[in-house]
Amino acid sequence: MSRDVVEFRITNLDLHVPGGLPVMWRGYKISTGPLDLGLDDSTGISCGVMNYELGVVSAEFHVLVRFHWFALQVKALGMDAELVAPVHAVLKTEGEILPDHSFNGGLRGSCKVKSHKLFSSQDLRIEVLPGL
Repeated sequence: MSRDVVEFRITNLDLHVPGGLPVMWRGYKISTGPLDLGLDDSTGISCGVMNYELGVVSAEFHVLVRFHWFALQVKALGMDAELVAPVHAVLKTEGEILPDHSFNGGLRGSCKVKSHKLFSSQDLRIEVLPGL
């Protein structure tokens, strides 16, 4: 491996989306309520590579997306809890290495979502846009 390439392992990820996301289900637009995302060690190792020669970083996050509020609503209606089981996904990102060697706010990418009772992998798309 070149001295210009640094491999790393991602050991922590804790994201909270307070507003949640709108979801179309059976013709109705509903909100998921707050979402929580964290690492999912059951589907693989989250890791990445910083290539200083090219000035780019790429990372793969194995994530679990949880809908706690939505799950409570579904359970209260007596519906199958499997409908709101956490979603397993792999987020592949890339970005520019910043002068301080970080890439905070610069990653962008999309998720490949595993099969789920409520969403098909073709219907559910998760995109990460670069931060400020």
